[in-house]
Amino acid sequence: MLTRSSNPAGHRQKPWLRENARPRDKVFDVRPQFLVSMISQIVVAAAKIPRISLKILLVIGVCAGSLRNGVGAERMRLVSKTDANQSARVRTTLDIKGDLKLNADGRQVTRLPFTARGLLTYDQRVLRVGPLARREVRHYREAHAQINVGGASERSVLSPDRRVTVFDCDAKKTTIYSPFGPLTREQLELIEIQGNPALLDRLLPTGEVAVGEHWKHDDQLVAQLFGLDAIHRNELLSTLRAVEREIVVIDLSGSIRGAVGGVSSDIEVKAKYHFNRDRQSICWLAMTIKENRSIGHASPGFDVTARIRISIDPAEIVAPLRESSLGGLDLEAEPGSLMLEFTSHQGGFRFLHPRSWQVMVDRHDVAILRMIDRGDLIAQCNASKLPDLPAGKRVSLQAFQADILRALSKEFGEVIEASQGTSNDGLRVLRVVIAGLASELPIQWRYYHISNGDGRQVSFVFTMDAKLAERFAESDQGVIGSFEFAKATVVSTPARNRDAAREASTAPVSASELR
Repeated sequence: MLTRSSNPAGHRQKPWLRENARPRDKVFDVRPQFLVSMISQIVVAAAKIPRISLKILLVIGVCAGSLRNGVGAERMRLVSKTDANQSARVRTTLDIKGDLKLNADGRQVTRLPFTARGLLTYDQRVLRVGPLARREVRHYREAHAQINVGGASERSVLSPDRRVTVFDCDAKKTTIYSPFGPLTREQLELIEIQGNPALLDRLLPTGEVAVGEHWKHDDQLVAQLFGLDAIHRNELLSTLRAVEREIVVIDLSGSIRGAVGGVSSDIEVKAKYHFNRDRQSICWLAMTIKENRSIGHASPGFDVTARIRISIDPAEIVAPLRESSLGGLDLEAEPGSLMLEFTSHQGGFRFLHPRSWQVMVDRHDVAILRMIDRGDLIAQCNASKLPDLPAGKRVSLQAFQADILRALSKEFGEVIEASQGTSNDGLRVLRVVIAGLASELPIQWRYYHISNGDGRQVSFVFTMDAKLAERFAESDQGVIGSFEFAKATVVSTPARNRDAAREASTAPVSASELR
């Protein structure tokens, strides 16, 4: 049997044909270099080569360059094709570590170690979608976070009766609410995360791009994506890094300077997200955020690093999101659905308040809230539980007014209003409005006394700069009108520590702050 030689005499064996050559798929790593080398040698003698040959060599050069760059020369358009009634399963993990910045005395800043780990898993159904608008309804399977502040631990959980929520995103803001009733501040903050998946497709470029090219992002989108009210500097860029079969890999990085609640925030972002070419949508995001936020009027500052991972997979519409379940619900945002619910478990009462109000303290004797509007401190509300009276006995309007005047003493100016009424739940409500001076500044106090026939009683005082009374408007009426007594409960030590941390986060309100 004759054996054909693989290396005939007089011919040098090509490197990629030897028995010990690298596998065939590695050949293409070498050939572009070979072609380029040959082109370099031939071009030296270009004068001796006919013009048509040069054209052929130029074509070879372009091919070699294309082989080096892979798909880098390919320009593509990344367009989201999300449709109404499209559904998906979303999983988000959140890991935060850093320090809270506190300012109890108004001068010295102290720090408390802070960590949080959260998990959100939900099914979503798109109700409406447009170029800069999207409404989706979500059903949360899991929504919880473990929070540690200075050694005190607390678990935040979305209650079962609020697991269906609506995310309404337009060009300027994202509004979150539940058709089953108002959320609490803790529930809202649990699900209102940076990197909202409903906004991710807006990161895609508006025109064609190739590997290595980058594009900027609109200030309004960046503000929504990172929970800011305003953007002062936006250096956030996306860069197309690679195309791997059906996945397009994109980097997102840069720095942001903005403001939220009237305080500055500096953010550094490093992230990567994937665009699925078959599904024509973003399917995955991993992001690291370093944020340094100043101390606000009603909230601590912080210096933290947050790591967020989001995966989005196609799924069937689950039962809670089908027409049979949603048909009888009002999915439009209304003023009532945008209110937040506050329950003082220690004080034994609850009420609704606008989202501009922030809870600072919840103790057995007093709950303190502050109203922040466009970064300005507008008012403070103190709600105090009073000792119970014998059943059927109540404080008179005259006695309530006399107590107020004694408490104000030299700050008293004049009584603007004194009235008595009844709430929708049959509670008796006394109202006294006082004008006066504090630290030579004009101040307005709005006092309320609420009681029931069982002898339970609570007092409210809303304090504001008289010049801000117009901006405050009738915000107190919504709080008082929604008030109801509840059962008081004993709060655990970690929760008390949490309240102490909140109280220490900002200095007590002063007349100058309310100016």
